[in-house]
Amino acid sequence: MTIAAVIDTISTDTALNIPISHDTIARTAWATIANPGDPRVGGVIARYGAETALTALLDGDDDTAAGRDGTVGQLRSTILPRYSVDRVVDAFRRTVAGGYELLTPSHPWWPVSVADLGSAAPFALWMRGDASILTVPSVAMTGTRFATRHGRHVCVDLASGLLVHGWAIASTAARGIDTAALMTAQAFTGRNLLVLPTGLDTAFPAENGELVDAAATRGVVVSEIPPGSEPSAWRFQRSTQLLAALASKTVIVEAGYESGALSTAATALELGRPCGAVPGRASSAANAGCARLIRDHGASLIATSSDIVYL
Repeated sequence: MTIAAVIDTISTDTALNIPISHDTIARTAWATIANPGDPRVGGVIARYGAETALTALLDGDDDTAAGRDGTVGQLRSTILPRYSVDRVVDAFRRTVAGGYELLTPSHPWWPVSVADLGSAAPFALWMRGDASILTVPSVAMTGTRFATRHGRHVCVDLASGLLVHGWAIASTAARGIDTAALMTAQAFTGRNLLVLPTGLDTAFPAENGELVDAAATRGVVVSEIPPGSEPSAWRFQRSTQLLAALASKTVIVEAGYESGALSTAATALELGRPCGAVPGRASSAANAGCARLIRDHGASLIATSSDIVYL
């Protein structure tokens, strides 16, 4: 059970007649067995390189520095059972069949902003669409899945103002505020930066499949999850963290006191990125999370798109 088995399979697969580096193969393998953003994996990859660390994991060779690393030993006992040559090869086959671009840190389109996540940075990224969107200024606009009419109206107003000024709108494809942000960008310039908690071949939620496809025509859709992977609670939460790392700024439009969207703001604040929140109506529980961010965590108060531009 070694990385060599994957390399041999790929080299003889006529459907994969493309150059694939050993580092890319190893990073893809890590993405199939580890939770996205696992800092233990990120740490050993940073210390030894993806291929060397994976070889130590699979071979159990304690004669190398990576093999003697206690973290690799811990990983061997917890995530090694998930490893499968077929699963890694299938990820490449789905990547080629879907026409997706597989990015690693050595790729010229790799977004350097994710390096701020440190050992929790992505192992690899899968991409559809216009890679140049990854390099333009963008604002993550996110919030509750249970958006009110007022919240959706505010989101459309803020997003349209940003698009006029040349900003890209970053979001997930979640229901509520994120869908409003996604649809607004589609209606204006199409400058979406969309982050998925699934493989690129699976829309989540399913009813937004056409919106995701449209985002890939003029914008860009990215995921750190290999194609063929299904959503999970952790993957959804992690996608909000990746969203904050990819975007230049983050704005929470509407969110309850315990809304999951607040994790995007928490990541942005931890990374030292500009972060704002719309206060909304004082009597509305739908904005309690935004008020909490402004009051307790130093998020800037956002009322207009100009507030975001100068954030």
